[in-house]
Amino acid sequence: MSKFRKTRWQMIIAVCWITFFAIQSAAGKDDAQTADKPDVPENRLYIDPQSRDFAANPELLDRILKDPHGYFRFINVLFSEEVCRRFSTKLPNSPSLNLHGDAHIEQYAITDLGRGLTDFDDASSGPGYLDLLRFGVSLNLTCQLNNYPDSAKIAFNEFLRGYRDALKDPAFEVPECALVQNIRSKFFIDREAYFKWVATVADTMPEAEKDTLKHALQPYVDMQLLENQSLTPEYFSIVSLGYLKMGIGSALDIKYLARIKGKTDDPMDDVVLELKEVRDLSGISCINTQHTTDPFRILVGQTRIAYQPFKHLGYFRFHGRTFWVHSWVDNYKEVNVNKSFHNFSDLRDVAYDVGIQLGKGHVKHIAAPLDLQLRREQQLLVQKNQKLLWQTCVNLSEEATKAWEMFRDQVANQQ
Repeated sequence: MSKFRKTRWQMIIAVCWITFFAIQSAAGKDDAQTADKPDVPENRLYIDPQSRDFAANPELLDRILKDPHGYFRFINVLFSEEVCRRFSTKLPNSPSLNLHGDAHIEQYAITDLGRGLTDFDDASSGPGYLDLLRFGVSLNLTCQLNNYPDSAKIAFNEFLRGYRDALKDPAFEVPECALVQNIRSKFFIDREAYFKWVATVADTMPEAEKDTLKHALQPYVDMQLLENQSLTPEYFSIVSLGYLKMGIGSALDIKYLARIKGKTDDPMDDVVLELKEVRDLSGISCINTQHTTDPFRILVGQTRIAYQPFKHLGYFRFHGRTFWVHSWVDNYKEVNVNKSFHNFSDLRDVAYDVGIQLGKGHVKHIAAPLDLQLRREQQLLVQKNQKLLWQTCVNLSEEATKAWEMFRDQVANQQ
């Protein structure tokens, strides 16, 4: 071998050894850095508090931190997508149903119009698993909070019993339970006090934005007049407008509150309208309607699932966003997971009632004239998967609680 070739091979070997030691050194540093990092288990229901801006709504953060159910209410899109993932192999054989989209205990309200699940911001169509598991986890967490942990499965089975009863007979009805009757017995009408309260939940808007919002509302008003010819344009004359900041899951959405003139010049017969931005559901892969600008998923969902839909349902567009509209009532009382269920029988009654409501609403008008076939198919699906549904409720409840603990600890570390 020539001297030149020998020297070249020596240089190549030297470079290889240098590269080897450099890689080993870098790997050692990476291992050391990895060892320094805490082992954080994956939890698909966890939201980093730094990813949301709570500065303008500290009350919302307090409600999320209070207990696992408050956190659970805040993570509906994440939760729904996790259900899509876990049931991905079952979805091809699952019929598409009307979905409430955010069926939890505190959506159950007693109003002047009736009772049942309200708030249809996340209504869509898709597999019934989404509503069944959403409400099932809510039931389980509520039982934990009220020291009924051993009764959670009983409540869930009662919920599914109501669901099956309604699927068997869509005309099936039950009278109001004791809890509903007790709440309704305390209702009263005091319009002056009501409008004073309305003023406290509406934040001030700039005059320029009020003017543009009034103009944007005109197509909505025109449609309301077409649908109800007993009303006049003066009925929808704006008395006041403001920003609305309420709720947990919807607290970061854009919402407005409008007080309109009503039928007469008497301010005590004014009407209150809530204008809510149509939320983006593109994070939920297994629903059929994901378009953020489609208001009809909400309007149709409410008319099909609500026992008594709110009045003046409609929509309008404003600054490139779509809003849906409904009127308020004087008396509206949502149940509270921490205060409403002093005995387990009340919770069981509500679970059964919600089961009936969803059993009716899931299949209403969506398969006509083949309603019977759809109801039978959904009955068989629930019967076949009841054990899996409950096991999933338990597991997702545990995951939601762990995610809440991680969220709470992260907030504490930031303070």
